[in-house]
Amino acid sequence: MADWYEVFDNEEVQLDTRKHVGRLAGALVVGFGAILGLTPLLLLWVPSLVLVTTLVSGSLAVMVVGASYAFLRLRSVVWCVKLSVHRVVGYDYARRKTVLSWAEIERVELDKTSLSIVAAPKDGRPSRVLRVPHVFPDFAHLSHRTVEYAEAHGLPVCVEGRPWQLLDVGRLYPFLTDIAIAERAVRGRTLEGDEEV
Repeated sequence: MADWYEVFDNEEVQLDTRKHVGRLAGALVVGFGAILGLTPLLLLWVPSLVLVTTLVSGSLAVMVVGASYAFLRLRSVVWCVKLSVHRVVGYDYARRKTVLSWAEIERVELDKTSLSIVAAPKDGRPSRVLRVPHVFPDFAHLSHRTVEYAEAHGLPVCVEGRPWQLLDVGRLYPFLTDIAIAERAVRGRTLEGDEEV
């Protein structure tokens, strides 16, 4: 039986993520070149070959780990999301498809910059994340539909890292407190005015 999907996409996210990946790859090449180019100078200034080797290999390792983390983070950003009752499908900047069934999804997170659908670690692999940036044209509708599916499957929904049921709306949106105070003041004046009449 075929699934029915709701499709949300934003090609600008794909282009922007590709630009980030290109800049990161360029910075990685420049970094490798700089480290390898400075190695002969280090050999002249630092008398110990062991120290130079440690500095160069440590710098390369830090750069590789940092770049790997950044590439994985960029790979989690999706430009196209398909939602169905059974699964979520996301496409990254290189049009690689990631399919997550609702059964393997651990939680849904919403923060100031994105909606994240987080799958539990599986078969020794780290958890997979589909991150939808807030710049999607139908972001509000996409978020509501995702939350509806998550709640239907009994998954936790977190806002700014906390379960939504525990949120203090006044702290999250301080302007609502000001509105409530103003409304109470207006109601108080209206009641006082009624008593005088």
